Amino acid sequence: MEQTTSPFKNAKFIWGSGAGKGTICTRLATEFNVAHLSIGDLLRDQKANPARWSLIQSMVEGGTCVPIEIIMDIMIPEINRQIHNGRTVFIIDNFPRNNEQVAAFEEQIGDPHAAFYFRCPDETMLRRVLNRQKTSGRVDDNEVTFRKRLQTFYEETMPIINELRYKGRIIEIDSDADLEGCYDSVKNQFRQVIAR
Repeated sequence: MEQTTSPFKNAKFIWGSGAGKGTICTRLATEFNVAHLSIGDLLRDQKANPARWSLIQSMVEGGTCVPIEIIMDIMIPEINRQIHNGRTVFIIDNFPRNNEQVAAFEEQIGDPHAAFYFRCPDETMLRRVLNRQKTSGRVDDNEVTFRKRLQTFYEETMPIINELRYKGRIIEIDSDADLEGCYDSVKNQFRQVIAR
C-alpha cells in the first residue's frame, strides 16, 4: 500500500449521513482552495472496477462500513495526487466511521488538525436524505439504509466523537440551522484551524 510521507495539514470531519456535509465541504474547498476528499465519492468512483465495486456497493446499500484496506487504497493515492498538485490542506468528508479507521488513518497518514462534528436531529437527517434521493440517483438514499447507517453511527462513530470531545479535540457545529448560518459558523472555525 502506498503511503504519504509529505507533511500536510488535515481537517478530519466526522458526522452522520445527510447532515449537509457534502454541500458545506464543497463550499469550504472552493472558498479556501483546499482539497476535498469525499469518501463516498471516492468509493462510487470505483464503478470502473467491477470486482471491487460489487463489494463496495453491497456494503453501501447495506449501510455498513467498507473495509478499511479498500478505503486506504483509494484515499492515499488521492492524497498524494493532491500533494503533488500543491495542496496541503485536506477536508476528509465523512471519515472516520469507526476505531479501525481512526487507527489506520493515524498510522498511515497522521493525526488530524481538527475534528468537526455536525450535530443534527435524526429526523432532520432523514428528511434531507429523502429530499436528496429525488435528484441524486443514489441507491443508498432511502429510509431503510439510513436507519442502518444511523445505528452504525451511534454504535461505532459516537464513541470516537465522545473520546475526541473528552480530549478537547472536537469542534461541534449545530447543523440543524439554515445552511447559510451553519456555513458561516463552520467557515469561521475552519479559518482558525488552517491558520494553526
